Amino acid sequence: MNSNMTMTCKICEQDTDCRIGYSNRQIQPLSFACPHCGSLMKITLDISQAPRSIFTYESCEMSKNQPTELFDGSNPFVDLHLDFPVKFAKYTQGHTPFLMAVQELYEGSEPELGARKMAFHVQRLDQLNYFHDRAGEIKAIIRLYSGNNKQLFKKRVGEFLRRDQGASLKPQDVNASLYQFISFVFLPFVNFGEIKEVVDGFSELIERLPRGALEKFVWSLMASGFLGNLQKDCLKIYPEIYNAEMALRPAFFLDLVGGHEKAKTAARISTKDFQSYKDLYKDIIEVFSRQLAILAGINNIIQRGDSESFPKIDGGALSSMEKFTEKALSDKFKYLDNCFYKINPDAIDAGVRNSIAHNNVNYDEISQIVTYYPKGGGIAQTPGQTIYFLDFMRMILVLFREMHNLHHMIKAFFYLEYLVFQPGREKLAAKSGND
Repeated sequence: MNSNMTMTCKICEQDTDCRIGYSNRQIQPLSFACPHCGSLMKITLDISQAPRSIFTYESCEMSKNQPTELFDGSNPFVDLHLDFPVKFAKYTQGHTPFLMAVQELYEGSEPELGARKMAFHVQRLDQLNYFHDRAGEIKAIIRLYSGNNKQLFKKRVGEFLRRDQGASLKPQDVNASLYQFISFVFLPFVNFGEIKEVVDGFSELIERLPRGALEKFVWSLMASGFLGNLQKDCLKIYPEIYNAEMALRPAFFLDLVGGHEKAKTAARISTKDFQSYKDLYKDIIEVFSRQLAILAGINNIIQRGDSESFPKIDGGALSSMEKFTEKALSDKFKYLDNCFYKINPDAIDAGVRNSIAHNNVNYDEISQIVTYYPKGGGIAQTPGQTIYFLDFMRMILVLFREMHNLHHMIKAFFYLEYLVFQPGREKLAAKSGND
């Protein structure tokens, strides 16, 4: 279903023609920059009383000149839809965001495959609707894990999952509840097949590593508090992802479209803007940068037999894992020689990251183009590079998935310590005492 209307900006009092496509979400907050003056115009669609549609407006109002026929092109035109990228284009009857998305899914594939892709996308959106309405509860449960009341944490997880979590407060059992909860609640955001491949591959890899070197590495991360702090840093990100859920919806659609390239698709996102999410990318990439210590340690064991043994770069080698953690993100990748884990290149853009960190970024609300300056914003302004806001949200989604994948390795390290290494040390200590 779609609604056509003409909106008047309250700032410049100019008209814009809008076609609003309906999502399956009851409350649909939509926004766009006025094509005339750049002011943000907000439209909220409420379908909770369907078939009745209730519209409310902020910084804009219904024009006195509503169309009685098709839009004639006398005003700028925008398509709006919560779930799909919307193209920069003139109004064309029938070219709704939904139908254009369906056409894109079916192009170059068998009809049955296109239908499965759309069904999967709709299912994922339904999951997002369900979990978004419980986002406050999700955040509270994650916060409970980081607190001292583990019993209450397990109780709330059990209620949420409708699955008894047992009475044990052993660390391994509390962690089991945590990761059951995260895996369930954040399923719409991740690639399940990819996670299964990561978990299965890492489990197999661990079994082949020298036990002594692996135990030394895990213990160093546990004893220093690094692993526990890193886990908490990861957990801080998860609730923020649900805060960005609406702007991520069109980025989900790109999972299903082959051949997407950054800065090639001139498409809008119909909610909020770049300023609302730039810090989220920066926060996730900082956590991801710290997670690379896990990859580096395991890779060092594979390549050289010791987690602290780094490859020689430019004639020298790092003396310790501490030195590695002090390196800039771009430098850390140099020390992951022939790494067993392949990082998705779409997740990291050092230029975007550095530009955001130093506030060397401009955003055009009308075109939704992000211009960033990787070489800084000095007096002699260097040429900028550009990406669309949609591509930026896609980077956040892919980066979150990488962080989530590596979080599974953190989980594996905790289980190794609690279930394998610690019992082994206790058994050895008991035997030595008896002797």
